[in-house]
Amino acid sequence: LQQLVAAHGGHLWGSNFTLFGDLSNRFHTELEYFLFDTIRYSVDECFGRIDINFTKDIKDYAHTIQRTLKRNLGISCGLGISQTMTLAKLGSHCAKKKEWKEHTNGVVVLDSQYKIDWALKHTPVEDIWGVGSKTTKKLNKFGIYTGYDLKNADISWIKKTFTVVLARTVEELRGKPAVELKDINDSRDRICVSQSMGKPVIELTELSEAVTAHTTKAAFKLRRFKSYTSAITVFIHTDSFRQAEPQYHKSQSIKLPYPTADTSTLVSYASFALKAIFKKGFNYKKAGVIFDELSLQDDMQQLELLSETLPLNISSKTLVIDEINKKFGRSTLKLASEGLSKSWRPKDDLAPLNYTTKLSDIPTAKAK
Repeated sequence: LQQLVAAHGGHLWGSNFTLFGDLSNRFHTELEYFLFDTIRYSVDECFGRIDINFTKDIKDYAHTIQRTLKRNLGISCGLGISQTMTLAKLGSHCAKKKEWKEHTNGVVVLDSQYKIDWALKHTPVEDIWGVGSKTTKKLNKFGIYTGYDLKNADISWIKKTFTVVLARTVEELRGKPAVELKDINDSRDRICVSQSMGKPVIELTELSEAVTAHTTKAAFKLRRFKSYTSAITVFIHTDSFRQAEPQYHKSQSIKLPYPTADTSTLVSYASFALKAIFKKGFNYKKAGVIFDELSLQDDMQQLELLSETLPLNISSKTLVIDEINKKFGRSTLKLASEGLSKSWRPKDDLAPLNYTTKLSDIPTAKAK
């Protein structure tokens, strides 16, 4: 691949999740200074509130956010601002459109019915937040092609023909808040962590290290979302592109006796599941862990008060590891079952340097 790309004058770059992850964290941290009730919707997306009582010019405030991100992180972003989350998302979509960027400068404030309707008329229904491809096809059959068409659809008909979720979207397009910031996290129903191996893995010990690492990462996400899981699935499979080799795909799900977010507990169940499906004689390419049946910690703690047999406490060991890794960096302290060499991890010789997290990778400049 490298030779092919070079022959055509191209450049080949590998992924650099360490750099991307650090920039993402810095991106969200910067936004927390300007917004309150922030929700990290994705790696590069965030929802938050602006206090209009202390913000005289909202558009100028948005440009201040842009300038700060550009100065401190070197990245550009589009901002959408309106009275509901779906309309704010619509504004962000419009702000990033190339053909409109000359006029918007990356900021769209939908603060009047005229502006909202104009944006909706120029936005295909499939580009409305929460409208999937299947729903789009069905909407098109009923003559609904734009966001404006959807906004003006009969709400009772939407509920009957589609879902309550789409009805909430319609309410949001009409300027009535129907999705709360907390609903973003509440609606999360599973966590999955998986990764392809850097080389074929044939031994259970090495595969177990990978599964432990994935479970540890998933458990940390679980605690970050203030949730518990009641079911865990471990899956492994060979490389489906190497049909000349023996193929094997298998998964094992376990219903936990009680909801938990404790790393050691989850690793124990993941290890048990892996041993149940592992078979010798195969070159394993990928392993992963899925947490299902998630519940919020606040809800479960209320239930715990009514039960004498629901041990929801997260071990002090897990909490100490979280604090140390938060202060000194991920994987500073980890379970021994993760292993030390991690030879299963993909080796990326093409990845750019970790300029923001590794001192030895910081470029050196000389002035004469």
